[in-house]
Amino acid sequence: MRVLKRAKIVFNNGFSTFDCIVRNISATGALLTIDDSVHLPKEFRIRIGEEQAVRPAELIYRRSMFAGIRFLDVELREPIAPAADASTPPDAAARDQRGGIRRIMPEILPEAVTARFAWRRPG
Repeated sequence: MRVLKRAKIVFNNGFSTFDCIVRNISATGALLTIDDSVHLPKEFRIRIGEEQAVRPAELIYRRSMFAGIRFLDVELREPIAPAADASTPPDAAARDQRGGIRRIMPEILPEAVTARFAWRRPG
């Protein structure tokens, strides 16, 4: 049976806090559920469950109400790279090696998605 834990995110020198839920946790990080409207800073501290210890953490990714974090008080064996977005086809992700912002072109997206957009597919 899965047990979800309550957690409290603390930042701004302890003057700002908000609650979240830990959905998944490992030695190096966790998956949190957070209200969509909450702004999560790049670095913060987190208290999980009834523990008194507050751990430093870093935001790795944010998708809607989910946030992946890495604990900064553990040493990593390998550097963590953000996962490729599951909605991006592998060949499209491989084309942009600069790591910058890429314009979305209709040929990259499926026909079912682009049919709803104001712009049309080329050809």
